[in-house]
Amino acid sequence: MELTIEQNCPSCGASIVLREDDRLIRCIYCDVNNYRLERVAGRYLLPSKLPAHIDQSQLFYTPYLRFKGSIFYIRGAEVKHKIVDTSRIAIEADTIPVSLGLRPQAMRLTPVVSTVKGGFVCQTVPTKSVFAQAAMVTDLFGEKSERAVYHRAFIGETLSRIYQPCYLHEGAVFDAVDNRNLGDQSLVANHVAKTCASKASWEPQFISTLCPQCGGLLGGKRDSRVLQCKNCESLWQENDGKFMPIEWQVVESAESTAKYLPFWQVTFSTKGWNLKSFGDYLRFTNQPFVFGDRFDSTPLSFLIPAFKINPRAFLQVASQLTVSQWKLPKGSKRRVVNDHSVNLGDKEAIQAIKSVLAATTVNKKDRLPLLPKITVSNTECTLMYLPFIEQPHDYVQEHTRATLIAAALRYGRSL
Repeated sequence: MELTIEQNCPSCGASIVLREDDRLIRCIYCDVNNYRLERVAGRYLLPSKLPAHIDQSQLFYTPYLRFKGSIFYIRGAEVKHKIVDTSRIAIEADTIPVSLGLRPQAMRLTPVVSTVKGGFVCQTVPTKSVFAQAAMVTDLFGEKSERAVYHRAFIGETLSRIYQPCYLHEGAVFDAVDNRNLGDQSLVANHVAKTCASKASWEPQFISTLCPQCGGLLGGKRDSRVLQCKNCESLWQENDGKFMPIEWQVVESAESTAKYLPFWQVTFSTKGWNLKSFGDYLRFTNQPFVFGDRFDSTPLSFLIPAFKINPRAFLQVASQLTVSQWKLPKGSKRRVVNDHSVNLGDKEAIQAIKSVLAATTVNKKDRLPLLPKITVSNTECTLMYLPFIEQPHDYVQEHTRATLIAAALRYGRSL
């Protein structure tokens, strides 16, 4: 389930309602588009309902880290995955609940702004530790096994900090959402003594959606990570607070009704086990077809979905296209039509490389233990739009016959 966030429009100040992964924000009142930056995790407040004897300035806010996304991991001779949606407390405090449960999804949150009264408890548990614990709780590693975990990757994740409002009264700590007594205040005294005020840098930040090249209006879907300028036919991705141009190619289709799905073509090399060419990759994964040395001069690249789908479909279509990419005709730079939104960035595609490498490896027992020694380097990303033909229940890539279940594409936007 997604978070619902209520905040002010950055252009006119009107109250607007967003979803957690919204990036392209259109205000229905002033009809102005803004793009929300994602360089830092969003910070949000649960709503408080205070009794008359408690003032807003008496509140202290306990931090939780909320993770939503797909976890891929390689253990033994298996490539496994799980969709995770969980929150975990980011401080050591026995009296405060370890999770927020369904509160973030059931309530309308507000972003943290510099005018919020009260103190914010500093995070003391490292982010990596918080989500290592969350993975355990979700039974990802619940089965008893002595097999080593060779790799773990978080793909398509949304990371947020959600603050639980609390207050102290008559020696006890209270939950300010429902005014429930949580226990003796001495259990949180150390944390309350080290709170800080909210900061302007914590507030949501936006940039204009005007094309840096021609001044035209950049367009896309609400969750788009890549925006298009139809005026000068360019594509842009936000990086470090500004839009940067990206390279793209469109593979032509013989079908006028083809739907163009975006994939990141990630070109890279590896260290630890030397993979430099597509031929090296085919030999490492021991693909069951004869190819000789014909691909030794072909750069090593993977085709990773640039859109959110469930992890099983993600690995399936990435594996099929990566292995059979030599069947694709050369693309060209032209206007993209009937395309699907890019809501998975190139950095996440790079994170998926080892998972796809493991999924396409035939001799998993011998090869997968090598993954910890392999490091990916020299990465370059190009956005490739590939034509898929719609069948009754599937989308089929016409050149490689790679298949994607239609339902996976429909429901991927809610992941």
